[in-house]
Amino acid sequence: MPRIPKVLPTLLVPVSLLALLTACGDDGAAAPPPPQVTPPQVQPPQVPPPTNVVPLDPNDYVGQQMALRAQQFAEGMTPATALFRGTLQTGATQDYQAVLQGGSCFRIIGVGAQGVTDLDLFLFDPVGAQMLQDTATDAYPILGLSNPICPPSAGAYRVQVKMYAGAGDFGVQVFQAPP
Repeated sequence: MPRIPKVLPTLLVPVSLLALLTACGDDGAAAPPPPQVTPPQVQPPQVPPPTNVVPLDPNDYVGQQMALRAQQFAEGMTPATALFRGTLQTGATQDYQAVLQGGSCFRIIGVGAQGVTDLDLFLFDPVGAQMLQDTATDAYPILGLSNPICPPSAGAYRVQVKMYAGAGDFGVQVFQAPP
């Protein structure tokens, strides 16, 4: 039997490995880098503007003052009534009805326009008894500031506006705390 040189088996292994690599498609070149994957751009959700906000008229002093006072003194509260408006002379009063829900808390804000130097607010319960008053000498009375108005049961309450000094336009609005 012929003798196989010892060198041959050593040569067969690398040649076989080279043949195997070539058969698998590796020609010895470096593999191409994987494709770059960019993460999708996340867009913030589009929030439509609120539909219940009416833009303020720059010529509406009472409306602007009410918006300012509501920001200051009724933060987190929502309007429970429309903005009641009127015009009074010194010593005159105007009454408005506000239905207040039991188990909720409220704040009532008044604003006077230029020419109003002392505007007062009074709140009467459904049977006509006076509950609160703000008779400070200013044009911006607030009921329920230090202690919110939290009626035990629903009812029609009377808000009275009195022009103690000065004359002109005013506005009054009731705000409700979240449940």
